[in-house]
Amino acid sequence: MDDETSFTIDRTTIDSLSSESRVLILSSLRTRKKTNAELGKELSLKPSTIHHHLERLKEAGLVESAEDGHKWIYYDLTPFGRALLNPDKKMNVSIILSSFLTFVVALTAIYTYFAIPSLNSAPWIPVVDDPFLQMFIIAVITVIGQILILVQVIGRNKTR
Repeated sequence: MDDETSFTIDRTTIDSLSSESRVLILSSLRTRKKTNAELGKELSLKPSTIHHHLERLKEAGLVESAEDGHKWIYYDLTPFGRALLNPDKKMNVSIILSSFLTFVVALTAIYTYFAIPSLNSAPWIPVVDDPFLQMFIIAVITVIGQILILVQVIGRNKTR
């Protein structure tokens, strides 16, 4: 979303997302407006069950209904529902940039451990009595953590 609209996730929103069927309905509505019957057929649920879930999603402000002038009622995501399913892309850029910077700092710490000898005798493998062992362990854990975060963020973007 280009505008700076903010939304609040309250108890009703969380309750409405506690059902797997409602989450599937939201995911299905991500592509286009659909009727109760279309959703029922797609998700293999009875129309009355779909209607109940849609009402709960409407109460939470995630779905809205609109008549087409005939007998059909179409359901679509509200701006809040879209924001919930498609988080702001600026957040992804922020995560990637902060991960990259942390990754660089951690690699610098690891390099420093090996490049600056402690008392001219830096072992290539950290030993228990080394005063820089904690820094080395934290740097290695940070690098592994940042790799996992980047893989998760990039993988999530590819599935969209």
